Amino acid sequence: MLEHRFAKLAAAATFVLLVIGGTVNPTGSSLACPEPTLVCHGQLFPPMVGGVFYEHGHRLAAMTVGLLQIALTILLLRRRPQLHGLAWLLLGLVIAQGALGAITVGYKLPWFVSTGHLLLGMSYFATLIYTAFRTRPAPSALELDRHEKMRSDLLGARTWIGIACGAVFVQLLLGALVRHLGAAMVCLGMPTCTRTGEWWPDVFVQDLHMVHRGFGVVVAIVTTIAAVAVWRRTKSWPQLRTLAVIAPVLVLGQVALGIFTVLTLRAVPLAVGHFAGAASLWALWMSAWLMTARRQPAIVIPAARTVSSGREVLA
Repeated sequence: MLEHRFAKLAAAATFVLLVIGGTVNPTGSSLACPEPTLVCHGQLFPPMVGGVFYEHGHRLAAMTVGLLQIALTILLLRRRPQLHGLAWLLLGLVIAQGALGAITVGYKLPWFVSTGHLLLGMSYFATLIYTAFRTRPAPSALELDRHEKMRSDLLGARTWIGIACGAVFVQLLLGALVRHLGAAMVCLGMPTCTRTGEWWPDVFVQDLHMVHRGFGVVVAIVTTIAAVAVWRRTKSWPQLRTLAVIAPVLVLGQVALGIFTVLTLRAVPLAVGHFAGAASLWALWMSAWLMTARRQPAIVIPAARTVSSGREVLA
């Protein structure tokens, strides 16, 4: 269905947008374009050099996602009456995200606005994934029965999927605070905060950094437990088993990227890869949660009867 394909396209474009946005802060390009609008130094397409390449490139990518969202909203309004609320929610989220981006630049990067901008972007991404699942072709009765059987085999594994989703979101919040409060490079020791062996110096941003590190270990443990639980309960569900295999690999890569980001004094490719990994882990567990949700049967609309020229005909 067209709206299903468009939802997947918008979700993929949003992931790319998140990764592009993840290059802005590590490259120091957040205020390379001082106007809180779509233009940069008075031009819609300025010379893409230096910080402008990252900052304005992010704006152009955001404009592309905005246009995709307008098209998706129109498709949902015209073709999916039961999803009108979702269509307007998506449009509202992308408008709010653009407004937060403008406020971030206009007020010179207040940490709470920048943090909200990042979290709202992740929430919009998750809502697009949800939309892609909601717009799938309706299952047949046989497919529905098979899905319910596989769901019943999950038992407590779905609870662990939900816990993993929650843990990743908390870690996204902590990572956003680390980034926007300037705490990324305040702990240069490994595994301790300082190179002299202190774990918890008496400085808030250093403690925040260490909380982010510590909770990363929690996310790794929760992800591994959830992946094992899913793997053991999904012998007849290859798609979900694939996610269960990818999840621990992805989280271990995240931990490694976090470590090397510190050891290399925040090398941009590593910092961006760390952010992209976080977005990927978020998408993975959200997809697993939605994949294991109860599916609705196809809605059968009976042929209506109308009266035409004094006789009944099928409408």
